[in-house]
Amino acid sequence: MIYTLTLNPALDYDMYLKDDLEVENLNLATKVNYRAGGKGINVSKVLKNLNVKSTAIGFVAGFVGDFIKEDLKKENIQTEFVELEGITRINVKVNGNDKETELTGVSPKITDEKLKELIKKVSDLKDGDILVLSGSIPASISSKIYKELSENVKENVEIVLDTRGNLLQENIHNNLFVKPNIHELRDMFGEKLETKQEIVEKCKYFLDRGVKNVILSRGGDGALLVNKAFVLEASVPKGKLINSIGAGDSMVAGFVAGFVKGMSTEDSFKLAVASGSATAYSYGMAEKDLVDKLYSEIEILKETV
Repeated sequence: MIYTLTLNPALDYDMYLKDDLEVENLNLATKVNYRAGGKGINVSKVLKNLNVKSTAIGFVAGFVGDFIKEDLKKENIQTEFVELEGITRINVKVNGNDKETELTGVSPKITDEKLKELIKKVSDLKDGDILVLSGSIPASISSKIYKELSENVKENVEIVLDTRGNLLQENIHNNLFVKPNIHELRDMFGEKLETKQEIVEKCKYFLDRGVKNVILSRGGDGALLVNKAFVLEASVPKGKLINSIGAGDSMVAGFVAGFVKGMSTEDSFKLAVASGSATAYSYGMAEKDLVDKLYSEIEILKETV
């Protein structure tokens, strides 16, 4: 079973404007979209669209938490959340003229007792399970909680880590893959990293620390997968960017889906890029028909290390 962990879930409320957002003025939306949000939850949603089952775990609270559980239930996604006091956050993203403005809510406090409940749940995962650790870490718990959880799973549980900055560096632990984007990699090393050779060299930082694969998204320049045996470079399929929310999470879901289906690393990576692009070109999360279409358009270049 695949378990997607979201420590910091949210109700994501997206508003689309005809023109730019005007500060201190009334802005009328032409379209709205709301859904259960959070990086792990997004992964579960795309996995479901790719006909792969998963269980969403993490923390929820209050009426927003009830909405999240109901929203996932409607999509036939199993949940095993730990209940907190308070209210799960609400995030608002305003899209006007291809510009995005985001307002992020406040997360409820996670007590030691509730954290122990989650750790117990993770420690009970079985050999062969996959644990996807995605997103930010609430201020009320340790910034190294992903590593602590990784150290509590059985030896043959595969762990995926998708977070950013110092959190990524602090929580590496024998991961199946990590997924920084090019901006995060540049910030991490304080360098421009303009050539593929420079990027691949920096990816070795993760490989030297036990990570099996590094998947790097580069926006319009395509994506890279780097491991100790080879480097894969994927082209970008054609499409119009509509919404960046969840594109990275969709890449995670695509690779995990390929992995559990027994696809090669190359084909799993291709499915990851197709899934990420399908979300970027949609108002919601990637749907299988569009993923399949884009998959056929993607070219993979392979170079041995």
